[in-house]
Amino acid sequence: MDNSLLLCIFLFFLLLLVNAKEFGAELDECKETRCKYDGPTIRFPFWLKDHQPEHCRYPGFELSCTEDNDTMLELPRSVKLLVKHIDYTTQEIDVYDPVGCLPRQIENLTLTASPFQFAFLYGPYNYTFFNCSSDKYDAYDEDRVIPCLSSHGYKIVAVMSYADALAAPLSCPRMNESKLDSLYYLIKNYHQPVDLSLNWSKPMCRNCEADGNYCIRKGNTLEIQCLPNHTEIDVMSAKGRVQDSGFPRLSKILVSHS
Repeated sequence: MDNSLLLCIFLFFLLLLVNAKEFGAELDECKETRCKYDGPTIRFPFWLKDHQPEHCRYPGFELSCTEDNDTMLELPRSVKLLVKHIDYTTQEIDVYDPVGCLPRQIENLTLTASPFQFAFLYGPYNYTFFNCSSDKYDAYDEDRVIPCLSSHGYKIVAVMSYADALAAPLSCPRMNESKLDSLYYLIKNYHQPVDLSLNWSKPMCRNCEADGNYCIRKGNTLEIQCLPNHTEIDVMSAKGRVQDSGFPRLSKILVSHS
């Protein structure tokens, strides 16, 4: 056999090995992880800041670990929420306020510049907030008080804006007005810490995940590709086959023909 042909074959297998090695390394860098052993699984499109490289990320899906190893999602306008659960098949993420008081973040809570939407819509509703001294607020209106925003000596009251004229607390200064699709849900569940469910439509990996596979980014683009769960095993097997069979055989041939 002509040595030039053998050299071409050798270079072909060498290129195959290099690509397989790089692809395997990339999969390893982007493999799923957690902030703590019982925390939510983090994988594409989410990525863990300071733990995974840029090519693992998809814009807007950055997560981080707190000092207590909780998983944190930061939304626009510095709204920081802890992650309770991520469902990659339904493409839904459940988050909650670190101190159990979602209403405290209502004024800054916006999803306009994020890839997320509210999973459950209740409106939109406009609420007006009032700061009432405890001695000036009637007890029969306690259901409008938000305990986690209130403190000794004053109560924060939320009233639907359309009912302002009739329901506005007397002698209570108006604070601000907020409009949010899920505001009704947050206000009406103020008695207890509540989870806020968000979902995303891009990237669309629902069908891929439902089939037991997973998504990755296609190179440096925002396009995605669906990989079977055994891809990493196949890559390693391919590398092994090249190393264990191709290279020794080719090396012997080249030596014998030199």
